[in-house]
Amino acid sequence: MSDSPRATAANGLTKIVVGLAALVFLAGACSSGNDTTTSEDATEQVNRGAPEDEGPPQDGGTLRVALGAEIDGLNPIQARWSLEGNAIGSSIYDGLMTFDEDRNLVPKLAESVTPNADGTVWTIALRPDITFQDGTPFDAEAVKANLEARKAIPISGDSLRPVDTVTVVDPLTVEVSMSSPWFGFEYLLAAQTGYMVAPAMIGAPDSMQMAIGTGPFRLDGTWSPGTPVNVARNENYWGERAHLDGIQFRALVDQISRTAALESGDVDLILTQDPAAVTAFRDKDGFIQVEDFAATEAFVMLNLSVPPFDNIHARRALAYATDRNALNQAVGGGIQQDADQPFTPSEQYHVEDSGYPSYDPDLAAQEVQAYKDDTGQSTLSFTLKTTSATQQKAEAELLQAQWSEVGIDASLDQTEQATFLANIFVSDFQAAMFQNFGWVNPENNYIFWHSSYAKQPGQTGGINFGQIRSTELDDALDGARSTSDLEQRVEQQKNAVRAMNAEVPYIWMYHTVYALAANDNVGGLSAPQGLGFARQDNKPWWPQLWLKQ
Repeated sequence: MSDSPRATAANGLTKIVVGLAALVFLAGACSSGNDTTTSEDATEQVNRGAPEDEGPPQDGGTLRVALGAEIDGLNPIQARWSLEGNAIGSSIYDGLMTFDEDRNLVPKLAESVTPNADGTVWTIALRPDITFQDGTPFDAEAVKANLEARKAIPISGDSLRPVDTVTVVDPLTVEVSMSSPWFGFEYLLAAQTGYMVAPAMIGAPDSMQMAIGTGPFRLDGTWSPGTPVNVARNENYWGERAHLDGIQFRALVDQISRTAALESGDVDLILTQDPAAVTAFRDKDGFIQVEDFAATEAFVMLNLSVPPFDNIHARRALAYATDRNALNQAVGGGIQQDADQPFTPSEQYHVEDSGYPSYDPDLAAQEVQAYKDDTGQSTLSFTLKTTSATQQKAEAELLQAQWSEVGIDASLDQTEQATFLANIFVSDFQAAMFQNFGWVNPENNYIFWHSSYAKQPGQTGGINFGQIRSTELDDALDGARSTSDLEQRVEQQKNAVRAMNAEVPYIWMYHTVYALAANDNVGGLSAPQGLGFARQDNKPWWPQLWLKQ
């Protein structure tokens, strides 16, 4: 029995689990969310929140920030931003809308955003007397130019596909007409679509290296890919004046290096999802940490338009073969929250019985055989794409080992993030390690799940990256978008979860915990703790951070 292929694979898997656990936590030693269902006894957690009494904020100084990924540009209309891009962009640009501490949608550059009775016409009223950092007025013409430019961008511009026309009613009023009802449009304006750039950036050949917004900081000097982004306080800012003189944003992709940079004093603040770092900084003297569980979901995204995952048995086999708890314990340090859907238990859209397959190696083996019977293939094999991030690579290797136990052959293809995202945007993958769905309102997920956003003939790609096509899922998403009744929208979103999980387009792993860890000279972290910082929306709290002088 011990010489069987399955037993041998199991022994190998055990070694990988133990080795990964040692690697993750030894590396950590060397170097606002509202969910509390993680490992609460791992540390004393004295740094679990911002200090309550820091004294009055002090002005001056440059905050040095390390993030986990490079960005591909500074223009929010064109750039493919993840959480890091939104963090940088929020210092330079304001959104039309934002969120308060209760995660309610509130106006920012807009004074109001209101629909007509059937959700086909939205009126955006703007704040008066605001100028861009180059002195040009922020007005209705600028908003019209931004929205139309965004819609014209291939693939990502599809988020505004229902928009028929953008009309300037008067200097401070814009009317957006839709081709069909779209309740939930206003939430898009608190994410990347809502960042407003100066008209001079729109159509400029070097716009990806430009940054002219209305925000609390302005680009200081020039920027080119692969270099830090330096911003200086906007002395003419219309809103709350920033305490900091400036911020330097650096990309330190390697998680261990990012942690070491904070510990050595090379940077003042890091954004991290590294479980070893999150755990270590909970009780490390001289540091402050705030955490956010209301973040993104981590999963393996499958491409349903190409073999082998155009076959439902292949997808089910992978789901049944994935031991999420073992993954969390080995690589996630036990602090991640298990996920079988895109919503945490505290969210109103969460489905108690999501219909997602639970870990069952025997059923996985049966599905592998069903795949072979269906397709005539001798093996279930594919390539799993991953970035160069340490944790993601470790997760991919553990999944590879788990899947091999039931006869699934996965090879790994590791690339840097810019190339990885470029492949994802044109659906050039079979399976890919991914994180997404970090939105306050699930309306933002429509474009990733609805079949009309899958790649169409003649297109290079579609923002429905996994090419999901399900009538039941489409009906639920359209039902949620077409009503202003909150209870009906919630129920339709729950229906969407069930319909999506029936297709198994994602191999769910966990709800991600993110942390902002800083040395204790950084003040004001109660602002991101209260407002949240790990969602894919704008971060209005940069002006409230400060440095002890």
